Amino acid sequence: TLQLYVSLPQGKLDQPYQVLAAFNKTDEIGPGQTTKIDLSFCLSDIASYDPTCERYVLEEGKYVLRLGTSSKNTTVIGGIQIDETVTVRKVKNLLGDPGFVDYKPEAITDKISDVDYLKFDSSSISLQEVTYDKPCDIDRSFAEGLSDEELAYLVVGGFDPEGGFLSVIGNASMSVAGAAGETTGLLKEKGIKPVVMADGPAGVRISKDYIVRDGKVLSLGLSIPETMQEYIPKIGLLLMKIAGNKPRKGEQIRHQYCTAIPIGTAIAQSWNTSFARICGEIVGDEMERFGVHLWLAPALNIHRDIRCGRNFEYYSEDPLISGMMSAAITNGVQAHKGCGVTIKHFCANNQETNRYNSNSRVSERAMREIYLKGFEICVKNSSPASVMTSYNLLNGTHTSESGPLIRNILRDEFGFEGIVMTDWIVNGGTVDKTSVYPAPEAWKVVNAGGDLFMPGGKPDYDVVLSAVKDGRVTREQLITNAARVINYSNMVR
Repeated sequence: TLQLYVSLPQGKLDQPYQVLAAFNKTDEIGPGQTTKIDLSFCLSDIASYDPTCERYVLEEGKYVLRLGTSSKNTTVIGGIQIDETVTVRKVKNLLGDPGFVDYKPEAITDKISDVDYLKFDSSSISLQEVTYDKPCDIDRSFAEGLSDEELAYLVVGGFDPEGGFLSVIGNASMSVAGAAGETTGLLKEKGIKPVVMADGPAGVRISKDYIVRDGKVLSLGLSIPETMQEYIPKIGLLLMKIAGNKPRKGEQIRHQYCTAIPIGTAIAQSWNTSFARICGEIVGDEMERFGVHLWLAPALNIHRDIRCGRNFEYYSEDPLISGMMSAAITNGVQAHKGCGVTIKHFCANNQETNRYNSNSRVSERAMREIYLKGFEICVKNSSPASVMTSYNLLNGTHTSESGPLIRNILRDEFGFEGIVMTDWIVNGGTVDKTSVYPAPEAWKVVNAGGDLFMPGGKPDYDVVLSAVKDGRVTREQLITNAARVINYSNMVR
């Protein structure tokens, strides 16, 4: 593996010693053999964010290129000279005040001699200026003919309106045993079929054992993930266990098996995007076989702390590796007709302790250069079908309720056109009653541009419909969100 790093000039903005700009992996090289590989990157992709002028810039100075087989083993191989600061992209500060100023460490520099610096032609970079809150360029015609009630069903996950207490967790999937959930099945007579979602992260996660009863596939045992069981009241959990599916006399127990691919961190440690794509192709093939339309993976949050309980499914502490690996897996999955991924958890989800109530406080620059960059790379390189927001708040606002994050950054800046869904929120039960932060609310998610409140329950439907009737949510917003769900449902058939 060859890794190309760049040391940026220490100007107005402080910089790390070096940043990863490109990597590539050779084929197997035998004794005495040589090989040639190409490494390339766009200089604009390593631009730094200056929050004082709300721009991505390449500051004037010397950009030193370092090549090696690891970050600790690099050799200076050349450099680029920029004679004047170049603005790459104009945006806006959108993510709120974290309540502190970033620590600025003392600069670490090398005494470098005998380096040839290439002169950079600043006119080769075209200034990008983002237009915010652009009209959505999607087909809304079918959604416009639906009632408010039908639209409300579409923006929450599939649930049984008469399901009582058990409906608060959604009805999971009635189509694929053990799938995590699906969109509403109540509008089938209008031609809108459910979009089936299966969890990851290391392959397609569905039930091993199931039965078919009255035309429905039913998982055996309790289908609630263990990680969520602690948030269900004990009496409710007991009722679920009692009501859990059990085979009746004469019913055949059926089995289904999926391939386990390596965890995200292991895939990233291969430094092999071709291998990552192959893993995605395995997943996409099995999604086709089992009738799954959205895979709730890959996850690409930054390894900020070694104690994060979900680091195993994330790729790296480096945003370039995270973005490139998730893009490769996405391209592998989505090469299969009717199969899409859900990149997650958007964003700054870096701990499992207090997972539902934590508030990630991050500066605008750190968010843009570290925590959002991998998502941007994946969106621009692979066009994932959907994005899942995170449980945590970002600077005091739930990510699922943040219009600036969803509409302005994800859609306007990154160009994302797919579905935005929440992580699985159980009607306020995922927020401790002693928490200083309220639980996310379905109507606020809709207003922020979130298309799906998952897993969906009757209370979520009721609150969305009520918000439309009293004006907190416009019918236009509801139509836009529902249209994305409808259009994806039509596309995967």
